[in-house]
Amino acid sequence: MDKLDSLMRLREFARDESGSISILIIGLFIATLSALMVITDLGVVATSKRALDHATEAAAMRAVRTLNEAEYYKGKHTLLTGLWETIVGGTYADNRVPIDCEKGLTEARNELENWKSTNSNLKTIQIKSYRLDVFQCTFDLVHLETSAEVKLPFPAPFTKLDQVLVNSSITTKNEKDKGLYLFGVRVH
Repeated sequence: MDKLDSLMRLREFARDESGSISILIIGLFIATLSALMVITDLGVVATSKRALDHATEAAAMRAVRTLNEAEYYKGKHTLLTGLWETIVGGTYADNRVPIDCEKGLTEARNELENWKSTNSNLKTIQIKSYRLDVFQCTFDLVHLETSAEVKLPFPAPFTKLDQVLVNSSITTKNEKDKGLYLFGVRVH
């Protein structure tokens, strides 16, 4: 009789639907909370990537602006070549502006250090460390690659994933506008 009685109670308990809404609500709450955590982590990674892109671009622009005066003033850009190009419309004068690569690397590092040490809105507090991975400089081109470790606000459960690595790559070129330049001033 005890087995039959227990079996009957178990069937009644299985058929009883009271409290099933509570389980459904708890399940939906957990799913919603998990989705919010994932969306927040993705937003932090995207914002950090954008901030690193801005910093890398600023460093590249600062590096490309370092003029190699010895190469620039070799006689290629004289008054006559600029005048010839303006009148005839040819491409006699070279429009490339040489970069001092050693000074450019120093300027790029300084820009990244300034970015890291400021309390600007352009960077996020989740970026824990960054590094300049690649600095390539040719005559008039600078290529920078940086990476940064981003701390996630909600680490992934049951894993050790609490930070991700984001990368940025920027290439920029330095050239002058075409036209007639007299004493450093462009004549239109």
